[in-house]
Amino acid sequence: MRQDFVTGCAAALLLLGTVTHAVAGPAYEVRPLAEGLEHPWSIALTPDGRLLVTERPGRLQRIDPATGARSEIAGLPDVRARAEAGLMGLALDPDFAANGALYLCYSSGSLLQPRNRLSRFTLSGDALADEAVLLDDMPGAMWHNGCRVAVSPDGFLFASMGDATDADAAQNPRDLAGKIFRLNRDGSIPADNPDPGSPVWSFGHRNPQGLAFRPEDGALWSTEHGPDTQDELNLIERGMNYGWPRCRGVDPCGDLADYRAAKAEFNRESTIAISNLIFYQGAAFPEWRGDILFVALKTGRLYRVDLDGDTVVSHEILIDNRFGRLRTLAEAPDGSLYLATDNGEDAILHLTRK
Repeated sequence: MRQDFVTGCAAALLLLGTVTHAVAGPAYEVRPLAEGLEHPWSIALTPDGRLLVTERPGRLQRIDPATGARSEIAGLPDVRARAEAGLMGLALDPDFAANGALYLCYSSGSLLQPRNRLSRFTLSGDALADEAVLLDDMPGAMWHNGCRVAVSPDGFLFASMGDATDADAAQNPRDLAGKIFRLNRDGSIPADNPDPGSPVWSFGHRNPQGLAFRPEDGALWSTEHGPDTQDELNLIERGMNYGWPRCRGVDPCGDLADYRAAKAEFNRESTIAISNLIFYQGAAFPEWRGDILFVALKTGRLYRVDLDGDTVVSHEILIDNRFGRLRTLAEAPDGSLYLATDNGEDAILHLTRK
């Protein structure tokens, strides 16, 4: 992969039905850190600054941020990888430095009918051990598996689940498809979840590909694939219905109880295939601090979203399809960014200030 230099640029973009003009961003450069990966899906940074990266075919890699050298972690269970199914979400336990615990969401079952599973593991040296299945037999399919994992600032475990190509299941409270889940980190169900005994935190989701908590208030935001248009940016609230398949995007939907419209949609002409997001907090780009950064697969873009409270003010394209599909991103301790491509012959990219 070639070295490339990228400069943030102004653009007129359609957002929420209003033309907004992005502000020209700072100059930065992007270089490959590690190449030769296959469909990297999630990135987590360990306390020593090294990267853990899931690859959808069923590998977990550890990458040295100084050299790009990678080593494969042993001990993964059998992963059923086909199309969009496979090894996906990854999050570290808040006490990872002491206990080595991490969480993985992956596809199990048969190749023709995968299911999805959320498990806790212990990373010891170069191997995983002690799998504890926390949520099993979630609906799975070749597409729409969701499977993003995150730990909230108050210590709860969240995971997303797509509709697994059964759209109506997203509105069925007894079906695990099309939901966002909230669990205690041991897999038990918190007593204050919306429905006693249920892991469901919100419902009416098509394919939520990103979860991120805003540091200043702990609010959960999510990115969600639209079917052919109207990819969504959502503020996730306890027990709320996000409309799929009956309603989508920013439009009102008065006939659904507890409905929450998207905070933004992208766009009404075609899907951008929105993927993971973060809230930027670093020192390398102080002008981005507090903003949402997210990536997209179809457009190959890195976006910056400016918020005023819970209102989306504008957005800016920082990278415009220079590296193909972008699946996920993570912030380094110094405020630089790591980006993962998803083209089949893939790389972890390092974005730093120029």
